[in-house]
Amino acid sequence: MRSFFKDTWLDLRSLVQNREALIIAALTLLPWLLLFLQNRDLNSLQSLIWILGFIAFFWLISHRRSLPPSHLRRPRLELVVALALAGLWILYRVGEYWHWYTIPTLGLGNSCGPISETPIPKMIEMFLVPVLFLLALKYSFKAMGFSFDKFSWLALFLPIIVLVVYGLITHPLRSFVVSSACYFFGAGLPEEFLYRAFIQTRLEAILHRPLWAVWLASFVFGLSHVPIDLGGSFVHWQDALLTAFTYQMAVGFALGYAYMRTRNVLGLSLVHTFIDAAI
Repeated sequence: MRSFFKDTWLDLRSLVQNREALIIAALTLLPWLLLFLQNRDLNSLQSLIWILGFIAFFWLISHRRSLPPSHLRRPRLELVVALALAGLWILYRVGEYWHWYTIPTLGLGNSCGPISETPIPKMIEMFLVPVLFLLALKYSFKAMGFSFDKFSWLALFLPIIVLVVYGLITHPLRSFVVSSACYFFGAGLPEEFLYRAFIQTRLEAILHRPLWAVWLASFVFGLSHVPIDLGGSFVHWQDALLTAFTYQMAVGFALGYAYMRTRNVLGLSLVHTFIDAAI
């Protein structure tokens, strides 16, 4: 036990002295500073504390483990395709929330809130299309991030249980179950596959800097939420941008960091799902 704490302390000192990690931390925290200066509300930082705790948890349990290897076939081409899909989704969202067209709810009504219009197109555009593309390149499902590694599931078990318990305490059972199902297919699985298992891993292979890959993928993830934020209840566009690049980008970074350590897209999809459904 003493050896564990000593090694953890040495690793933490090394992390604090890591210039790359400090720059990424500064870039991630800067929008939160702007949000606090704008609102002068300490409550806005509660979400950040939970997010930092999530990252710290995964760092603590995995900092002594080497990163899972990824063997990619054509990472540059694959990254172009992945970013193109992310860009198409942003355009789709812009048209949807600016009422250029109307998407049928397919009988879901308000069961899933505003997400009721997105599960089918999102599953097609963010999951089915990239999976078929990668299958055409002869990737296995394991290489796509569908891992059943014991460590990854054990690591994700605690966050999943905490979120489920919190969701059951704060929501009626039926509402939480329905919301969870909707968010799994309308956010958790498709977003984790595109932004983490697809975009982030290709950035890692090209940049050879995993933390920068996590940050850049989370930036794209935050950017993809700008249209829905602008189409929501925000009066000023600055508020929508701050929301996209504080809470949503930081959640994306936390999930991306966990994916970097676990390579378990299905487990992360469940975490993402229960974050949306419970919080």
